[in-house]
Amino acid sequence: MRALLLWVVLCAAGCQAARLLAVLPTNTRSHYAMYGRIIEALAQREHQLTVITHFPMKNPPPNVEEISLAGTIPEIANNLTREYQSFKPEFIHNLEQIIEECVQTCEIVSRLPAVTALLNSTVTFDLVIVEIFGSECFLPLGQKFLAPVVGLLSSVPLPWVNDQIGNPEATSYIPAYMMGYGQRMNFWERFINTVSVAWAKMLYKQKSQIPSQVIADRLFGSSPQLDELAQNYSLVLSNSHFSINEVRPLVPALVEVGGLHLDDSQKLSKELKMLLDASDEGVIYWSFGSMSRIETIPNETLAQIFQIISELPQTVLVKMDRRMLARNLTVPDNVYTMDWIPQYKTLCHSNVKLFISHGGLLGTQEAVACAVPMLTVPLYADQALNGRAMSDRGVARLVSLKHFDYDSWRVALADLLSNPKYKENALKLRDIFLDRPLSPLDTSVYWIEYVLRHKGARHIRSPALDLPLSQQLLLDVIALSIALTIMTTFILYLLFRYLCTRCIKWWPKEKLVFEERLFKRNSLYLCLLWKYKVKAK
Repeated sequence: MRALLLWVVLCAAGCQAARLLAVLPTNTRSHYAMYGRIIEALAQREHQLTVITHFPMKNPPPNVEEISLAGTIPEIANNLTREYQSFKPEFIHNLEQIIEECVQTCEIVSRLPAVTALLNSTVTFDLVIVEIFGSECFLPLGQKFLAPVVGLLSSVPLPWVNDQIGNPEATSYIPAYMMGYGQRMNFWERFINTVSVAWAKMLYKQKSQIPSQVIADRLFGSSPQLDELAQNYSLVLSNSHFSINEVRPLVPALVEVGGLHLDDSQKLSKELKMLLDASDEGVIYWSFGSMSRIETIPNETLAQIFQIISELPQTVLVKMDRRMLARNLTVPDNVYTMDWIPQYKTLCHSNVKLFISHGGLLGTQEAVACAVPMLTVPLYADQALNGRAMSDRGVARLVSLKHFDYDSWRVALADLLSNPKYKENALKLRDIFLDRPLSPLDTSVYWIEYVLRHKGARHIRSPALDLPLSQQLLLDVIALSIALTIMTTFILYLLFRYLCTRCIKWWPKEKLVFEERLFKRNSLYLCLLWKYKVKAK
């Protein structure tokens, strides 16, 4: 599940390198790991930063000033036993819930005294950086400070983001964010995919932009509409990459930096390192991320999963709190649990053979970078999409938790552990994913500073944003083409009729009987010719 809160990075005016302002809403540790690396990199390049965040640095450098939001909104953890009763499709329910959390977060943060004091100050900024997802209430900061805006996106490009930067949608082969389709869809999948994208855009307009506009007007006074401001992004950095996500067309203002959060500085505890080193049969690592709790899986289902695991020779390392398990639930002897695990460092250990994952994008990128096959159990949001992408690339198998099937889990695990093709494909995918001219972090910093150097870089803005929808879709060109085709066909019809009529006047009468016989033989040309001869009389 995705939780949202404001994370703002502000670079005070007067700094030598660049002047920045960024608004990046998140109160989840995994997403902060992605954005925090950009803050650290900008700080190392001697930018003066003011950071409004849920996760302040322990020892911030002198050029970083922080306003802590810790505790203003509780960190959200998804309980896997939670159910809802609704006739709405699951993807709509999930999207509504995410957007509602974003808007609620925006409302709460906008009322914090430290935030309002900053907005009412006389400080100036050179650049605004905002996290893009479910609310745009802080977009007017760019206009307030007359600064260009850069967006950070922790997922693949969202449908409304494509509209905002003029990026092609291509629903015929690019699956929607909430749909678990691949890039080769059949007719009905393409139909549902197209409807889903259109529905998501309408939902975002009604559930996010309208209430967010109210918040923005209260903060900044009567400001331009958010949908207009959203078309002025100078740059969007997307946590995606064509090697593991969709191959899609990209405008210059959209740059893929998937894997931005990968951090080689993680350390293994002595206890964990000893466990991994001593596991001669290999290790299976099981985690559902920072927000989905394995220990809240229904007891009957979890007991069956443990039964499957107990039959495996590998050590199974599980991220969960054993104290939250039911007392009557028996944990297998080969299961080792920990409350917190440095995931990237663990996955890259040579003894890790398999990753049981919920399909979160950040965890998927870590597994790909470490060349570890996956058993993907999609739970929410884009996880089915990510799992399908990995399955299509031959590095994962998909199973369901909601509709748990003992045999499918058992067969999938056995196949992943015994079939060498998954590891071979994982090694190939790792090489493709990591083969780039610049690292994701260096790419991000380069493009942020590119926008600064070129005062907003308006030259990379898509001209499509200045065209009405009818012109973007070439409806006017299509209409003219149809009109010209009809007109040309009609003119040819009249010309043919005229020529035939003129020829009739010189046609010998003795041949009329012969032509009538040919007419009865269904000759199309002579049929038309006979018709006009009769009229000529």
